[in-house]
Amino acid sequence: QIPLVSPPSQSLDSTKVDRFKGSLMGMAVGDALGASVEFRPRQYLLDHPVSNMQSGGTWGLQAGQWTDDTSMALCLASSL
Repeated sequence: QIPLVSPPSQSLDSTKVDRFKGSLMGMAVGDALGASVEFRPRQYLLDHPVSNMQSGGTWGLQAGQWTDDTSMALCLASSL
């Protein structure tokens, strides 16, 4: 869980916070969906379309596990 804390002088609109959380969630889900086919050629994707969470891929990740891309984005979001 990443706490969302605004500076004391600013208040965050709940709609903006929801959108921010949603964008992070969408990024993580998209990354996890694509993790098993990362670095594969286009033809592989055409022959084996991704329709659910899959394990394996270049890094041997478990189904639903995100990559370092999401990890770094979450760290950046936390620092902001």
